[in-house]
Amino acid sequence: MTNSEHYKLKEEFLNEWPLSRIQDLKLEEYTNLDKTSFCYWVEARTNLLGSIWGGSAYKFGIYKRRDINKEVLNGNRVTDNEYAWHSKYGKTRDEAFTTIKLILLEVVESAQNNDLESIDKLNLGDAYKWKIAFLYSDFKIVNIYKWDNLYNAAEFLGFDGDIKSYPALNSFILQKKEPEHDYFDFTQLLWSKSETENNEFINNEENNSFDLSNPNQIFYGPPGTGKTYKINSFLNSAKKTETKEPITTIKVNRHKTFWHLAPGQGGYLWNDLKNGNRLGYEWCSVSLGNLNDLDKKQTENFKMRTYFSDVKQGDYLCIISGKKFYGIAEALHGYDFSKAIVSGFDFQTIEVKWVKIFDTPELLSASYTPTFGKLNGGKRWNSLIQALQENNIVFDDATPIESAKLVTQSSNSIFTTFHQSFSYEDFIEGIKPDLDDNDEIKYNIEDGLFKIACDRAANLAGFEDLHDALKSPKEIVKAKFEVSEPFYLFIDEINRGNISQIFGELITLIEKDKRLGQVNETRVTLPYSKSEIQFCVPPNLYIIGTMNTADRSVEALDTALRRRFCFTEMLPDRKVIEDKAFSDYPRADIMGKINTRIEFLLDRNYTLGHSYFMKENFKNSFKNEIIPLLQEYFYNDYSKIGLILGKGFVREKETPKDKDIFADFYGIDDIDIQKTFELIPFDELNFDKAIQLL
Repeated sequence: MTNSEHYKLKEEFLNEWPLSRIQDLKLEEYTNLDKTSFCYWVEARTNLLGSIWGGSAYKFGIYKRRDINKEVLNGNRVTDNEYAWHSKYGKTRDEAFTTIKLILLEVVESAQNNDLESIDKLNLGDAYKWKIAFLYSDFKIVNIYKWDNLYNAAEFLGFDGDIKSYPALNSFILQKKEPEHDYFDFTQLLWSKSETENNEFINNEENNSFDLSNPNQIFYGPPGTGKTYKINSFLNSAKKTETKEPITTIKVNRHKTFWHLAPGQGGYLWNDLKNGNRLGYEWCSVSLGNLNDLDKKQTENFKMRTYFSDVKQGDYLCIISGKKFYGIAEALHGYDFSKAIVSGFDFQTIEVKWVKIFDTPELLSASYTPTFGKLNGGKRWNSLIQALQENNIVFDDATPIESAKLVTQSSNSIFTTFHQSFSYEDFIEGIKPDLDDNDEIKYNIEDGLFKIACDRAANLAGFEDLHDALKSPKEIVKAKFEVSEPFYLFIDEINRGNISQIFGELITLIEKDKRLGQVNETRVTLPYSKSEIQFCVPPNLYIIGTMNTADRSVEALDTALRRRFCFTEMLPDRKVIEDKAFSDYPRADIMGKINTRIEFLLDRNYTLGHSYFMKENFKNSFKNEIIPLLQEYFYNDYSKIGLILGKGFVREKETPKDKDIFADFYGIDDIDIQKTFELIPFDELNFDKAIQLL
């Protein structure tokens, strides 16, 4: 689309929706299931003037429901079956629309008066109201409507101001536009630098986030309907966007050694260490003398004791007790015995400056037995780096783009995929081999993904870990979890695992009413760790699974899982294809025909999702995705595939003219040779004609 067409599209919108029409706007004009509504114009018809795709239909304040069977009663959401809306706008549809209409008029009038501060205060979906403001403004508003994208665009142009609001960022960006620059050339450049995700497959009209009324959910449906994409989209946008604060990064040198230092048994030394500027550990007592002079043959645990003498100036000491990462400090000098004994401790120390002490300990996901040792490249390294990144501590040689990625990672989710060999030991806890300080193999009890998720969920609620929450008074537990943000455990292909084996006794504990602090709170003793404090699942842990209904393992899905999860079906959606307005083939109709035939021959669990019909190269998608999937569905029964795709793709095999190729078996003329079929090679068929015949 040329820039002249951009200007023309904006003009078309204003001709269709002048202020006078907004003043007389009716609910049916505002939102309907056709492509004539105000909401459709703002979101879809003017998409090329800046996207607000994705998210929930609640961004419009009120919307007409397409699926009236879908539950929407949840907290501040109301429905009368035909419409759904936010309760903050009114008790009835009429009250809600009256409120929203007044807000719309304020947005339009404020935009025409270039009063961005007033728009910023209006209670309507942010991206939605700023899109409306742009459409009615005289190019005094940047056509970037989502906060993250706008902020990224401003940063790209050098923004480092203290005022962080849409009006401030908007003003800063437009000041950077030279008078001779075309508006859309300028903003298109910013879009290319700021846009983080194209949500073209996100099509859940009710809500793109997850239903927080049920902590256990499974999204199921045929392949290609956006189940995994829904999770990936959430993971890509999980950072908070409502009140993005300026990011102050702390840089550390990746080429230095990062040391694991345990602050005494159970972490009892931490309170003393964090209030000072010297770090050391008990095993290197002052009485040992210079650690460089120790005799290996005469020194017990020689390796662990002498490691401390390897510390160099600029190295980093990471204070970790068990899984809890308390803080990180930089060594101000290398090991020197004369300096190591000057503190009031009875063990040797090094002077440090604190890089950061965490208000609540970060939780590391992998175990590490030695009291003191190197972390670089070890099995705890990735977990450590993630914890640092979540506290805006990055490597000093990271590029600006790398740094941006590091500091925006989500800390409220874990993603995994189940498979046939996934076990209880992987998911809950198990015994794993490890090297001790003397390089001898010992066996430790290591937490699995689920226990790690429980710890991090409790940590998100303000506890050090789940153990801390379990031993806290009930009133404190209840208060903290009531206001806690959710922590998500995403399980892709949940039906591929042996659910009874993987969840074990915890399949009961994940029920909403049996979680920590709930009415039927249930605790159990885990078989490996046998902790004196029994295990319980935190209430802010949300287990979100996906399930491909075309996978034959669905048939054996555990009944216990079915009872404890709510199931949300995701089916092929032709609207997603139609909204992309492909001009090459009638893709939505093609999907409809194919799926109608599949449903008749198999059932709707085997239909093809809309993602298969949205690739740029449709012919290639047909060849490499659609046809192979049909071959799998019908076990290469090409007569059935022919009923799906027609004569343009499948042909009858010719009966051999030379009957001598067969074995001597009675008379060949007495035997009925049934017809057989084959796929027409793609380099032979006429794709356009084949599609017409389909």
